[in-house]
Amino acid sequence: MKIQTSAEITSLKCDGQDIEVSEHHNIDLEFSAIDTGGGFKDPMLDFSIPLKKSIEWNEEQPNLSLILADPNNEDKKVSFSFNGEITVKNHQINGRIKEDQLSREVIGFVLNLLR
Repeated sequence: MKIQTSAEITSLKCDGQDIEVSEHHNIDLEFSAIDTGGGFKDPMLDFSIPLKKSIEWNEEQPNLSLILADPNNEDKKVSFSFNGEITVKNHQINGRIKEDQLSREVIGFVLNLLR
């Protein structure tokens, strides 16, 4: 199973420092997993965040904290942090959150975006 969607970023921090995002700043999400009928096996969430300006940091695996909102209902939000490998190129952050750091709350939020 593979689904693509997007959400709004209301907050983005890298290693505790705020990264400026504009109002209604989007994040592209791609969730993939093996649907076992009663749950998901090997879930992964790939994301892409376009930025207004380039950012730099020295760590290969920074700690990112995000708060995402449903673009159709800003009351529906999810917040999470993860420490993992990301790339920053051409004013864009790309990364992958794997099973061990991907909570049920985040998976539920992404699946609800499709409804």
